[in-house]
Amino acid sequence: MRRAGFRMIAVVTALYPLAIAQAQDLETAIAEARAHSPALVTAEAEAEAADAQLAQARAAAGPTARVEGSIGYGRLDPGGYFGLTAGDVTPNAVQLVGEYPLYAGGRIASAIGQAAAGQRAARLGTDMARQNLTLATVSSYAEVLTAREMVASYSGLVAALDEIVRHAGLRYDIGDATSSDVAQAKARRAEGLAGFVQSQGRLAAAEARFERLTGKPAGKLSPLPPRPKVPSSLGEALDAATLANVMLAQAGSSVEGAEAGVRAAKASNRPTVGVFAEGARVRDQFFPDYRADSVTVGLRGRWTFFDSGAGSARVREARANLTASEARLRQARDELMQAVIEAWSGLESAERGLDAAREGDTAAREALRGTRLEVRSGARPPLAELDAEREAIAATARLAEAQAAVQVAAWRLRLLCGIE
Repeated sequence: MRRAGFRMIAVVTALYPLAIAQAQDLETAIAEARAHSPALVTAEAEAEAADAQLAQARAAAGPTARVEGSIGYGRLDPGGYFGLTAGDVTPNAVQLVGEYPLYAGGRIASAIGQAAAGQRAARLGTDMARQNLTLATVSSYAEVLTAREMVASYSGLVAALDEIVRHAGLRYDIGDATSSDVAQAKARRAEGLAGFVQSQGRLAAAEARFERLTGKPAGKLSPLPPRPKVPSSLGEALDAATLANVMLAQAGSSVEGAEAGVRAAKASNRPTVGVFAEGARVRDQFFPDYRADSVTVGLRGRWTFFDSGAGSARVREARANLTASEARLRQARDELMQAVIEAWSGLESAERGLDAAREGDTAAREALRGTRLEVRSGARPPLAELDAEREAIAATARLAEAQAAVQVAAWRLRLLCGIE
């Protein structure tokens, strides 16, 4: 068991540098995630579709032209009417129609307003997808670094434990140690192996998530950069979020779209007026050798003045949707304020936790050095060094996790404030 565990650590330690041969930093990882993300591609495609919908709405205010035609073959028998006799005919007709709306009762303007609001919401959706992806990448990058630190620490601990167990066995053989000393050493080794396996699992999960986000295996990662800049005060952060937060702006766009929907519902029962021009060429339609060519220019209007209450129902529906959108906007503003306050407090807590973790890591390393000297001098048993080593590993893990927490908290606050 001891030799198998030692060989496992040796293999992992030998392969580890090969698995992380390519270096990259956090900025590169974020860029790769943005280039790879299917969610971001989806959001960008939806924004392009919204652009096209706005272009369609604007086109409704311009002129249109269409051509219609038909041709056939048959036999026409007027039955002697006007002395006409039966004969084979090839009826055909061509008609060219051009129209231009003069007055649409506000339908076109409201449709453009709805499409413009939808376009803004779609563009903001792209920004939101990019920000969510950025935060996920930062979190994943930090988690890979933390997990690798724990794997390296536990590998050294397990190697030391193997050596302690071997020495305990030798001392037991010569009568310098008891069976309980050997059992305690083996128990420490089993605990260390369990921690090593758990850290390996954590690392595998972290690297798999990183590869899913960026599309590339996690290579050699540079240490986390200094904490990104954030607003200097909570009040400044709240003001920045109110002005630039994507979710709040998207909720505002929904209100604008709902307002345009009310205007569209009110315009649905108003008359429409437009000019038109038609030209037609007809042959063999009513009797053999029939011919007719025509050109018409004029006005065309339409007004549905009674629809059994459907129009007023549409207005009520649109107003209800507007009320709901305004309520969602207020809720989004309240939730944003709470999220910014929590993110600000979370960053302060993470920074205080990082200071404490640094002090704890320094103290644990100093305690480990002192314990090693005491063990070498015979003042303390070898197991005391193992306990000190375990405490040092725990302190190092806490430090790595605290560094990651500060980085993630700072990015979360920045993105809530609309800062990329």
